[in-house]
Amino acid sequence: MSESVVVYVPDLGQGVSFYQALGLALEELSPKEALLAPLEGPLVLLRPGPGGLERGPGRPRPEGQGFARLRWEEGRLVFRVDHLAHEKLRLAKYGLAFREAGDHLLLFDPGENPILVREEP
Repeated sequence: MSESVVVYVPDLGQGVSFYQALGLALEELSPKEALLAPLEGPLVLLRPGPGGLERGPGRPRPEGQGFARLRWEEGRLVFRVDHLAHEKLRLAKYGLAFREAGDHLLLFDPGENPILVREEP
């Protein structure tokens, strides 16, 4: 069983598109939730509703997986990347707005949940 994180977003379609742009693979989609998988880290379970993050139920890891490396740190999602400069270009290509904040990037998903992007140490 893999750890999962429940992320609440007002619009499931927008949430799926956002997290796919960050490198997660869509594994399951229903009218009530979507399951996305990173290369490593917790599974992301999107559910409609006002923004928020919480630990979710354990689930079997799906067969497929995205290219993102994801962590759950201090109640927020953190994406780990090899090169922050490359990630800035990639995020801009997908039209995702972000702020530079020292050694990481800060962006918000469609539910206004904060997401950090950091270089691997």
